[in-house]
Amino acid sequence: MSYRIMRRGLAVAVALGGLLLSAPAGAASTDAGSVAAPRPTLVPVGTGSPELESQRQATTRAAATASGRRTSAALAPPQPCWQNVSFRRFGLTRYVSMELQYSGDRKYELRARSDSVGPWELFTLCRDPFSEVTTIRSQSNHNYVSVEEAYQGTIYAMLRARTGEVNLGPWELFYSDIEPGQGYCGQIRANSNGLFVAAEEDYPGTSKGMLRARTTAAQIGTWETFCY
Repeated sequence: MSYRIMRRGLAVAVALGGLLLSAPAGAASTDAGSVAAPRPTLVPVGTGSPELESQRQATTRAAATASGRRTSAALAPPQPCWQNVSFRRFGLTRYVSMELQYSGDRKYELRARSDSVGPWELFTLCRDPFSEVTTIRSQSNHNYVSVEEAYQGTIYAMLRARTGEVNLGPWELFYSDIEPGQGYCGQIRANSNGLFVAAEEDYPGTSKGMLRARTTAAQIGTWETFCY
């Protein structure tokens, strides 16, 4: 099911039973916000770094398993991957950052909190256009983004860029209904618990904007909508 969003002029139509999200007056049709960000770069198959090509292969294997139309990862075409992808919560100019300086259980936490794009806000994304299986990797610490399902309470299913190469599994797989660089906004759903990623705007202080996979399809709104 597609939850794709495209901004045109002053409004955004969301395919969620007729829900309509208003855009700020004077907003661009690409919903690019007021802060310039690097455009995602599509990396041709076989031309990326060893790290990127490994991510491409991992995404291809996961997509082959997830899609009923494919029975063998060996027969599946390599998945498209983009570098320099930045995420911004819809309606805001706050980009998603990977908190490199946090410690303990929150080390490498993802938060929608930055008003500009630097190394902590850049990710590599690979996405199968058929199954929508997606992997996201921080370009700052080179780890995959994972959903922390073992966490409890207000940090349940927090997103952290903490998984290395050898540990890629269900917690590191997502479904996204858009591809980078096309001027669209949409949702990101976690494979492990089936819930959509939200930015916790009500959280205080250093927790504000924390990304968590905790929203059902019926509850999707602006907090669950990202532009990249």
